[in-house]
Amino acid sequence: MYNQTTNNQTSSSDDSDTERRNVVLQKKAVPRCNTYLSDVGVGVVRSESGSEKESGASRDSDSSSGCYTSPLKRKGKPKSSDTELSSKIVNRDPGCFLQPDSCSKLALTGKVKFWKCRECFKNISTNQYSCRFYSFRTTRWSEKHYMFSESFAKPSDATEDDKKLWLPNVNETTNQDSLNFHVARFILSLVGDQFCSLLRQEEAAVKLNLGDDDSIYWKKPMQGVREMCDVCKTTLFNFHWACYRCGFVVCIDCYKARHKDDKKAWMLKGSDHDEWKWLYCTTRQPHELDSLIMCQTIASNCLTSLGDLVHEIKYLYKMPKTCGCEWTPNRISRFNEDRVNELIKSDPINAIICHLENGPIIPNNSEDNEARVLLELDKQKPLDDLTIDFPSSTNQEESSSESEDEVCTKSELLDLLVPKDTNINSLNSNGSLATHEDRTPNGKFGRSTRFPSGTVLESTQPSPLLLNQIKSSPTKKLKMALLDDVLSRMQPETSEIVKPCKPMQHFVRRSQGFTPMNQTQFLPRVMTKAQSGELYPDVPHDWLCNGRLLRLINPSHSGNYRIFQDQWRRGQPVIVGNMTSLLNMNIWHPNSFCKDFGEQKNDLINCATGHVLPDRHMKEFWEGFENFSKRLKDEKGNPMLLKLKDWPPGEDFAELLPKRFEDLMQALPLAEYTRRTGRFNLASYLPDFFVRPDLGPKMYNAYGSALFPTKGTTNLHLDISDAVNFMVYVGIPCDADYHQHIEEAYNAIDEAGCDEMTRRRVRLKGEMPGALWHIYHACDADKIRDLLNKVAIERGTKLEPHHDPIHDQNWYLDAELRDRLYEEYAVTGYAIVQCLGDAVFIPAGAPHQVRNLHNCVKVAEDFVSPENVSHCFYLTQEFRNLSDTHTNHEDKLQIKNIIYHTIKSAVSTLMNEAIKK
Repeated sequence: MYNQTTNNQTSSSDDSDTERRNVVLQKKAVPRCNTYLSDVGVGVVRSESGSEKESGASRDSDSSSGCYTSPLKRKGKPKSSDTELSSKIVNRDPGCFLQPDSCSKLALTGKVKFWKCRECFKNISTNQYSCRFYSFRTTRWSEKHYMFSESFAKPSDATEDDKKLWLPNVNETTNQDSLNFHVARFILSLVGDQFCSLLRQEEAAVKLNLGDDDSIYWKKPMQGVREMCDVCKTTLFNFHWACYRCGFVVCIDCYKARHKDDKKAWMLKGSDHDEWKWLYCTTRQPHELDSLIMCQTIASNCLTSLGDLVHEIKYLYKMPKTCGCEWTPNRISRFNEDRVNELIKSDPINAIICHLENGPIIPNNSEDNEARVLLELDKQKPLDDLTIDFPSSTNQEESSSESEDEVCTKSELLDLLVPKDTNINSLNSNGSLATHEDRTPNGKFGRSTRFPSGTVLESTQPSPLLLNQIKSSPTKKLKMALLDDVLSRMQPETSEIVKPCKPMQHFVRRSQGFTPMNQTQFLPRVMTKAQSGELYPDVPHDWLCNGRLLRLINPSHSGNYRIFQDQWRRGQPVIVGNMTSLLNMNIWHPNSFCKDFGEQKNDLINCATGHVLPDRHMKEFWEGFENFSKRLKDEKGNPMLLKLKDWPPGEDFAELLPKRFEDLMQALPLAEYTRRTGRFNLASYLPDFFVRPDLGPKMYNAYGSALFPTKGTTNLHLDISDAVNFMVYVGIPCDADYHQHIEEAYNAIDEAGCDEMTRRRVRLKGEMPGALWHIYHACDADKIRDLLNKVAIERGTKLEPHHDPIHDQNWYLDAELRDRLYEEYAVTGYAIVQCLGDAVFIPAGAPHQVRNLHNCVKVAEDFVSPENVSHCFYLTQEFRNLSDTHTNHEDKLQIKNIIYHTIKSAVSTLMNEAIKK
């Protein structure tokens, strides 16, 4: 039984009126229209034989009850005036058209009789962009010229223009300035598997449908409108479910959770929510799973078509198939295979980098291609199965004749792979290093080490076949690239042995069994300048954090991309220094901001207490930046430790600060990643049709806290996307004790766990330390959560469900907590000092915290890199479980749309290249 009301009635609160409109619906497919005819107040009772009988409510189309004849029996044609509203004709039926305007505006004409959506129900002036049935519900004219609801649009109603948004553009000229063959192939190799995972999730969603109507309807997306789930606020990508009466929508995850009886305990039940915390229908009835209709957003079958193209293109370009999808290759005749083979001969290892560096692309011969394939296959092997076999003496004599021009002779290669002081007794009879089962009881034979992830790993070596290919490689660049990958899979030499971490007991992940697809593909590496100097001889750089943190010295050097990508794909942060040489420092000074924006009001936060000071003139903040005497005082008369909250708020940085935005954009390091239009910034591939995600820039302005060792400027948190953070100003108040502040900053750095190189660097002349960062690997996040939950329990704090110790941003890991994290969980992070002119790159999902040592002005720009896109996808799933009080609860990144359109662009480019003559 479904309670029905007409559009001119507010609800079915009147029992007699409700009973008068009760109709019965039974599941029965109708060839021409949807069975849910109750939208218009008509009931069709269907018997098991499929015969139809008109209910009594449908006999009078103009009755006061608002019920009229079944649309199945309509034969009338609209008047000419009616035709003006019928411009969007449905393909399958010329007499049927999509709803041409919002429910509320159509109701004003007095010519409609159908349900209002929940937005139009609440607001009589709702426009078409807010209406949930605009261009979704199919309508028809009655004999007496009333517009009534018949059904909803179906995927087959999509036109060729509708499909253009979702399909690759074939036979069109490729824009060489935005995407070319090398970039497209590189992106497809990193993002393709994540797209296939997304495709499989969508296919599985069809099997979840519990509705009486097994049809799938098409909710056409609207330009500039972001459709969100009404329960978790996640952006709707494709499949979802909707109420045919009010337009209430739920995503796949919420539908699945309801089916599994997984209730959200954190959300208080309101008067407009049912026991599942789902909004009531406008009829005041709960939304049951079997009463919702299944909808899709992508036009027609474009999603599966693109999935087939992805596998076809990867097969055509001989890319390893690692997605796990079932796909059988067919003979491909529509592409120019000779041209494809020529393109593949371009060096797959250095082509993308050479293109970015404007260098020559070195073609591969067959041996190089074979080595490339071996390398790709080797990456797919479990690390525990990798061993190294030393060649026999015969092979050594043969290889000794190699040219001196080659970078690595066999002995040099082995010196890099196995240190000279490696105990020969640790070798097995076949010449390979001992495995976990062969190690001695004291565990000191090899090079076990503590990685940033806190995991104790054994020395893992490449396969013998790969090693031989490295030695026999005829080109220097290929040999060094292969060698770099070998070195990255081995452990750095250290005598430190870490005891196993304790199992987690205070944090249980809700989404068990899912991990980012590339989380363990490349292990973090520890490098020395001698090793990296061989691999990147022309790139100015050094290593901090005991060889784990890369610091690029020249932000404009064209060779930065290669070494950055090798580090970035392992989930390790990076620093780029000397940014001040590229910026106009005058416009980033506090006095400049005070002059331009001092009279504007904004919220301030006292970092010492966490209290918010609302609507204060910003000059009160900026004037205190340079003078202690002008700072706001607390109730005890002490100067406050302030930061400017969320400024600029809401507005686009480029619109509010155009001069500074232009200065920042031209100075961005590694611009192909960080600029809005960068080819490695996947957000740039999202069409203008969609709402652009807010990726910044954002400013972070705060006083220094070197005198407050337990207070952080920004507490521990993590971001859903990658980010780069610039230090554009560092200062000490002119009326403060300068030497005291300097010494306190040095003491804070020494106590923060910084390495010797960092401590030396900050004391060099010309370096001005501004902020102290602690960054942890994304895979360590759950261990950190377990520790913080444990500490909270020890302190008598009650743990609330569906709240997260990292996302809550209530913790700053001081020295005591960092020590416990290492001792109990074997987790150590990156202690980084950000000096004036430094840009810190933070990978998506990496927990991090910041403490300003001096007064700082920082600017951050977010981006979505292909190396970390799976983390972005994973975090979107994680954030949807947060309570509504979290700022990250709402999915603003639209990562599924970004993945889809990135793959669409890459496939389009590769297809266009393959059809050229």
